[in-house]
Amino acid sequence: METRESGEGKVVLRPRDVQKLLGIGRNQAYHLFRRPDFPAKRLGRSWLISRAAFERWLEQRDAIDH
Repeated sequence: METRESGEGKVVLRPRDVQKLLGIGRNQAYHLFRRPDFPAKRLGRSWLISRAAFERWLEQRDAIDH
């Protein structure tokens, strides 16, 4: 069952989606979106990241941490 609240099934994620997926706070999510190594884009006043780019970034972080 798709739960839009958690970002599941979405092609594009916003900070609140990443916040819920990672279990982090709102400020941490926005800080993450502003990092140069995080592949997010700004569209007007909104921050967006494709789910595929987010998953690649997450896999790369996992590989670095191990």
